[in-house]
Amino acid sequence: MLIVFYEGKKQRNRNKKRALVEEYKGLESEESRFSGQEVQNIWPAERRLKREGIHPVRKVLIVTINPAAHYTCSLCECLLESIPRALKHIGERRHKKRAREKQEQQMLTQITPPGPEHISAVTEALKAVVQEHGMKDQDVLIREEVVLTMQGLLLSVLPGESSEDKADFCFCNQYLNYF
Repeated sequence: MLIVFYEGKKQRNRNKKRALVEEYKGLESEESRFSGQEVQNIWPAERRLKREGIHPVRKVLIVTINPAAHYTCSLCECLLESIPRALKHIGERRHKKRAREKQEQQMLTQITPPGPEHISAVTEALKAVVQEHGMKDQDVLIREEVVLTMQGLLLSVLPGESSEDKADFCFCNQYLNYF
């Protein structure tokens, strides 16, 4: 983000006012029930609820689903009647679990993909392991010959027309693939 400072008249930031209006939008439903001092006591609780993913309910939802609900949890998709009930919901196991899952998802999306140096380091490590513990080309050829021999023996023993025999043959193919 490039910030340029102009000489002359200072411009005011209109986004601040909009952010404050949205932050305290949830008090519309509760302001009518409380005095000014009580509303000031509610604001910190509402800020905490927003950090935890609990937002005020839209008027449309109140009428259709639960008329007593004033808040909704965006993680658990449940309606809550009051601030104390919302604070209790924050402590529940399912809310904590979903908050943890959301945090893990955010962490995973922020991980950058591996660069060329990482890929080359993994490639070198794999080559070292293959050289130390891997099979040589001669061993692979010997194993392929053994598999072909075993397959020929099994085909000579098993008749090949009924569906049960085909199932046995399929099982033998799977068994031989492990060699």
